[in-house]
Amino acid sequence: MKRIFIGLVCVLLIGHLVQSQSIYSFQGLGSLNHQGMPNNVGNGEVGIGSPTIWHINTQNPANLIYNTFSTFQLGIVVDRRQFSGEDLSGEATEGGLRFLGYAFPILPGKWSSSFGILPYSSVSYNTFSEGEVAGSGGTVNQISDNRGEGGLTNFYWSNGFKIMDKLLVGVRTNYTFGSILKTSTISIGGEDLPTSNVTYEELEAYSDVNFLFGIGYRHTLTEKSFVNFGATFSPRSPLNGTSELSLIRLSSSGSELETIEVGSTDITFDLPRTYGIGVSYQKLNHYMIGMDMEAQAWGNAGSGNTLYNNSLKISLGGELTPDFDNVNSYWKRVKYSGGLNYHKLPYIVNNQALTDFGINFGASLPVSGYSSLDLAFKWGQLGETTNGLIKETYYKVVIGATINDRWFIKRKYD
Repeated sequence: MKRIFIGLVCVLLIGHLVQSQSIYSFQGLGSLNHQGMPNNVGNGEVGIGSPTIWHINTQNPANLIYNTFSTFQLGIVVDRRQFSGEDLSGEATEGGLRFLGYAFPILPGKWSSSFGILPYSSVSYNTFSEGEVAGSGGTVNQISDNRGEGGLTNFYWSNGFKIMDKLLVGVRTNYTFGSILKTSTISIGGEDLPTSNVTYEELEAYSDVNFLFGIGYRHTLTEKSFVNFGATFSPRSPLNGTSELSLIRLSSSGSELETIEVGSTDITFDLPRTYGIGVSYQKLNHYMIGMDMEAQAWGNAGSGNTLYNNSLKISLGGELTPDFDNVNSYWKRVKYSGGLNYHKLPYIVNNQALTDFGINFGASLPVSGYSSLDLAFKWGQLGETTNGLIKETYYKVVIGATINDRWFIKRKYD
């Protein structure tokens, strides 16, 4: 397991935070990323009401109380997308670091803590258009090239507490930071007109603190079977930053001739109020099935006069370990998972709401002790081909590692 761990760390150190190459990431802060770990991707992104002792729960901090081991998780994602629309098709592939977290018990059974990084949003798009300038009689053409890259990252610190026999509470503190660079280049030229190129560049940089609160409750049915409940709440929170505007004049060959700094202004993007609820039925070390619902009240959130929908995400998933204690069959000790999710996104394009639907599969392969190699796959569709929209069919492959040990627990010998 240590060799696998070292190898993945090397990959991550020379990589970058994974970016979604969704064409719709030009909206708002970009494509919003799921705030779970590789195992959550495998089970349909369920986690608010689904505690586990083997992995880090980043979706509901109250469930950290079940982390009795010192747990380290990391993972990478490869994201491939195919685009289709009216007279349009294309594809793109990107990948890199997506998950990194560490959890450990401070007072075992009473207080556990976790910290790590999770990408909050991703921006990576490139759109291109070409046509005649109106009124020129076809003698003047205009080319527009729009690009965006960057995104925001959450550096989180979570704590979970047991305040009663079955009641848990938790809080996750996020330091959200990052930058988004958007450029728009317009080229105008024709038969008797030399080509003129101008680039409009906007760099948005954000950094601020926000919070997620959680509760959890476990109802015992038998010695090894439980019903778990969970709920989360994140208040509306301002995300403060700055915006720097520049105009760049280019030569016909594309080299920079002149840069005009328009100026820097303070900006604010309001993160929405978020409510989450989850429930699961669990038979310890055998199977679990759970369901989550998460709603975001965007309303007047965001920035400026841009309109957003209130969003809703529904996730359903589960996992199965055929025989956890089987020493003769490795594959019976593997944890298999699957699920699906539906997400009504907050962004509106051409007066139409966007939806995202995904089907997930996964497996946690035992490596040594209680550690595992975590694999997950997601197939999804975003958008549609009607009303001038573009449909994205995407495939995500997740490769992660989980190390469970008792690094900070003193061993006792008779």
